[in-house]
Amino acid sequence: MSTITNANVIEVDFGADSRPKYLVLESAVRAAVDGGHLPPGSRLPPVRDLAFKVGVTPGTVARVYRHLTETGLLEAAVGRGTFVATPRPPERGLAEPERAGTVNLRTSQVIDVGQAGRIAAIMADMGANPEGYGTYPVRQSDETLRNILSDWMAETGAVPVAGEDMVLTLGAQHAMVLLGHALLSGPRPVILTEELCYPGFRHAAGLVRAELRGVPFDSEGLRPDALERMASHTGAQMLVTSSEAHNPTAMRTSSTRRQQIVSIAERYNLQIVDDDCFSCPPSGPAYRDLAPERTWLVTSLSKTISPALRLGLIGAPPGRVDEALSAAQQQFFGLPRPQIDLVEALIRSGEATAIRRDVLTAQSARVQTARDILGMHDITLRDDAPFSWLRLPRGWRASSFCRAAEAEGILLKAADEFALVDGHAPNAVRLALNGTLQDSRFAAALEKLARLLDRPPMEVDT
Repeated sequence: MSTITNANVIEVDFGADSRPKYLVLESAVRAAVDGGHLPPGSRLPPVRDLAFKVGVTPGTVARVYRHLTETGLLEAAVGRGTFVATPRPPERGLAEPERAGTVNLRTSQVIDVGQAGRIAAIMADMGANPEGYGTYPVRQSDETLRNILSDWMAETGAVPVAGEDMVLTLGAQHAMVLLGHALLSGPRPVILTEELCYPGFRHAAGLVRAELRGVPFDSEGLRPDALERMASHTGAQMLVTSSEAHNPTAMRTSSTRRQQIVSIAERYNLQIVDDDCFSCPPSGPAYRDLAPERTWLVTSLSKTISPALRLGLIGAPPGRVDEALSAAQQQFFGLPRPQIDLVEALIRSGEATAIRRDVLTAQSARVQTARDILGMHDITLRDDAPFSWLRLPRGWRASSFCRAAEAEGILLKAADEFALVDGHAPNAVRLALNGTLQDSRFAAALEKLARLLDRPPMEVDT
C-alpha cells in the first residue's frame, strides 16, 4: 500500500464553493480518487493532519471519512487508518455461501434437525386453498397468522406481542430497513448502536441513508454516560440494540442498565429497536415492559426454525402499528399468501414447536461441547445463545488467528468485522456454534482451535 505522507493531493477551495465545508471536502476527496491521485490501497492523511492543512475541524474530516467509508469509496482498518477501497465484486448479501472443505464457524445458521423434510411434509399435506391467491395481500390477509404467532410466542416464553401490533416482514433484516423508513426523518438521520454490532445494522442504515454511530458498552450493556452524550450531540432518532444476546459478544443488558437506557431514551425521544432474532428467554423486564410507547421489537423464525421461511416480524408500540404498516405496504404490500399458509400450518400442526425444541436441544449440546474443549480459555458461552465470544491470549492477534484457523479449514469472524468506522475492535473472535455441519466435524474443529490457542506465535521485538 502506498502512503500519502502529506495532504497536498487533496485540493480544496472553500471560497469558491458555497456548500457546507464537509460537502466541499468530500467532493475534493472524491476528485483525488477519481483523478488517480489517490489510487486504490492508498492511505489517506490522518484526520488531524488533513484538518490542519485545509483549515477545518477534525470533526469535519472525520465526518467526511465516515461517510465515504459507508458509501464504499474508502475503507477503515482498525488501528491502521483509512484507505482508498480496492474495487471488489458486489456483495452477495449477509448470508455467506458455504465453501467446500471448510468448517464454517463464521455464519450463525440454524442447526439442521431435518427441517427440510419436515417442512416439505407439511407442504404436501396442506392441500389446495385458493382463497386469496388471485389478489394483492392486504392487512387482513395475515390476520390469522399474526394471532397464531402471538399465541405461539407466548407459549415459547418470548416477549409477547399482540397480533394487532405486529407487522410481518420478509425476515428480520427487512424489518430493520422497514423501521428505518418508518421512523427516521431528515436528510442524514443518526442511529445509535453498540460500538461492536451485527454487520446487518450497518447495511440497514446504509439503505435508509442514515449515519450509524457506535456507543461504548461494558459487561452490563450500553454505558449510560456515553449514550447520553451521543444522544445529546448527534440528535439521534433511533437506538438499535440487542438486549438479550448482543451479537457478537453474547453480553446481556442488565435490568438496572435497561432502566437507565430507557430514562435517556425518554429524555431525548429515542425510539428503541430491540433485536431479538435469537429468541432468548427474557432475563428480566424487556424494553417493551419498561417503555412500551417507544419500543419496537424485531424477531424472526430464522434462528429457531429455518432461515428459508424468510418470516420476520415487527412488534410495534401499542397504537403505533400504522407507522410500520404504511412503510411495509408501500414497499411490498405484504407476505405472499402461500408463505402465510405454510407458516400457519407449521404452527397449527405442532411441527414449528417441535423443530424449535430440537434446534434448542442441539444448540445446547453444541455449547456444552465448546465448554468442554475451550472452557479453559477466555470465552463467553451461554446455553441459550448459538455463538460465543473468544478473547485471544497474548501472542495472537485476531487477524493472524483467523488466518491460522483458515489454514486448518476453519472460518471465523474477527472482532474488527463488527466494529463501526473508526471504532475500537478488541482482540477477539466470534464463533458460531450452530450451523449445518455434523457434530463430529464441529468438535474436531474446536480441538484444532484449542491447539492453536495453546501455541501462539513467538513474539519478537524488532
